[in-house]
Amino acid sequence: MKFTNLTTGEFETFTNKMPYAHFTQAVGNYELKLSEGTSTYLVGVKDDQDEVIAACLLTSVPVMKKFNYFYSNRGPVMDFDNKELVDFFFKEIVPYLKNKKGLFFRIDPYLPYQLRDHDGNIKKTFNRDGLIKQFESLGYEHQGFTTGFHPIHQIRWHSVLELEGMDEKSLIKNMDSLRKRNTKKVQKNGVKVRFLSEDEMPIFRQFMEDTTEKKDFNDRGDDFYYNRLKYFDNVKVPLAYIDFKTYIPQLEKEHEQYNKDIAKAEKDLEKKPDNQKTVNKIENLKQQREANEAKIKEAQQLQQEHGDTLPIAAGFFIINPFEVVYYAGGSSNEYRHFAGSYAIQWEMIKYALDHNINRYNFYGISGDFSEEAPDVGVIKFKKGYNADVYEYIGDFVKPINKPVYKAYTTIKKVLKK
Repeated sequence: MKFTNLTTGEFETFTNKMPYAHFTQAVGNYELKLSEGTSTYLVGVKDDQDEVIAACLLTSVPVMKKFNYFYSNRGPVMDFDNKELVDFFFKEIVPYLKNKKGLFFRIDPYLPYQLRDHDGNIKKTFNRDGLIKQFESLGYEHQGFTTGFHPIHQIRWHSVLELEGMDEKSLIKNMDSLRKRNTKKVQKNGVKVRFLSEDEMPIFRQFMEDTTEKKDFNDRGDDFYYNRLKYFDNVKVPLAYIDFKTYIPQLEKEHEQYNKDIAKAEKDLEKKPDNQKTVNKIENLKQQREANEAKIKEAQQLQQEHGDTLPIAAGFFIINPFEVVYYAGGSSNEYRHFAGSYAIQWEMIKYALDHNINRYNFYGISGDFSEEAPDVGVIKFKKGYNADVYEYIGDFVKPINKPVYKAYTTIKKVLKK
């Protein structure tokens, strides 16, 4: 085996065929980081046949003027069950980083530690304790089994819907009643989805700004989204909107049907005036017709105000051969009753099915499963799709220059006081 720099072609070929390869370990991210002026490297290990068997995208930033902090975001990518390979890679990268004045090296491999449900109950353990001990024997310090959100470190918990062996019918069947009802509702209520072009990105950004104000969370800046749209191979920005040319005729057709059903029930009542069941049926139908009339009135008013289409929600998805990742999304609070976010989720789940992608990743949650969790509503939303929770192995830090790293950490502790 040999530790070496990799070409973009070698790196891409290897990571595209490996399971558990995160989108941050992609050539697109390499090119993006370079464009932003970040020192970025592609390194890995080749076997005796010159085949790549490990790959790693590294970034570095200056610290303490003379040194560099190195980070592999959700990397490296390799078979972590191969103990010899793990030993070789993590030993050989140290002199490589020393030559580049590395102070310390952080990794957070895209490796599940435990599989849980959305109540926090463990469903499966992936037996990573041996790997953690191996890392520690190599001088890599585990940063703990953290929960919550951190402004710099990656979230350790993801909500994931497994799609292997599933179809649309089975997925809807497995949803809770609210998700099932709203998924069917958007199909019935004229909600359509299309993908935004780069020129239309301000529509998505406006939804994100509105959602940021409503839910009080920090959003990324414009450049973050535009750059990923530019450099990543497959980014989708779906827009959910009401098509009034479809929606209003559909409501009017329903209204006609209510009139027919009521007229028929009233004739039945004339034959049997004491039939309470028919009386109740008529009352129920009239209530449904009244609700339908309110929808028609609302739709006609909105069409006058906004034209034939009304945007109601948008999302941002990053896709690789392994998974569809729901990275961000926003919706209109005023028109939330149209359930636009459900239309987007369902459209992208179907996209994953159509493209034989077996993981639909709702992405990060806090890992706090109590009712006091900061994201309790988000957790319940994702739970409703019958998704599972992947708890990842966490962060490891390797001091490269031990004396200076000790001084660096001491200074940081003092500054925090």
